[in-house]
Amino acid sequence: FQRYSAFGFSPSRSRLGEDSSRRETNLRHPWELLTGSPPEIPASGVSRGLRRLEVFLDALYALLAFHMLSYLPPVRDMSWTGHPLGLLGALTSHGRELWRAVMGMGVTAICWHLSATRLARLRATDGVHTTITLVQAGLLCFFVYFAICDPTLTGGPSSRALQCVGVALAAAVGHLGWIYARWRGFIDVKTQPQQIEALETSACTEIATAVLNTPLSWVGPTTWTLGWVILPLLVRR
Repeated sequence: FQRYSAFGFSPSRSRLGEDSSRRETNLRHPWELLTGSPPEIPASGVSRGLRRLEVFLDALYALLAFHMLSYLPPVRDMSWTGHPLGLLGALTSHGRELWRAVMGMGVTAICWHLSATRLARLRATDGVHTTITLVQAGLLCFFVYFAICDPTLTGGPSSRALQCVGVALAAAVGHLGWIYARWRGFIDVKTQPQQIEALETSACTEIATAVLNTPLSWVGPTTWTLGWVILPLLVRR
């Protein structure tokens, strides 16, 4: 006992320290298996993982937007020269295909903007956050698919309801990814509290609008379309 006390510790204290460190290791181990080791966050700029995620999503939405161009009326056979207005007449005579391409491009641009706005406020990511973001992108692709399948909203309530479900699920998953990123400390320190509140308010409004607009799919296309404009104003109040 004198030998241990001469160095300033006792066997009981040493054993207690080992037990506590072992318990901390056991508690951290399951979490590290789930989320992986914390990513290296640089003092300035963003991590490589976040840059790769942004580049991948940009390429994905670019390919999706390019695919929307395939719905434009075909002009390879030069048949448009027989129309009174030429090429403009060929486009207007295929209004359904033209509107499908325009709407698909617009929806794709909106989805890309929302995703890029969230990622712009981060400076790091990890495996869990990347997976959530990719799932959100997949759900948005389904929403675009449902939208371009019935561009004139004449296919019945199923297409309109599926569009609402796609938006609601994508918005919910995106908000989940934002909550996870904020919990893990991935938010850029330069982000103002007002910007964070605006992003969270926008996400909650998007989810609530899609959910509340789903029953309007069975009322009619006009009511359903107006719901996307009026419901966000009512929800924000």
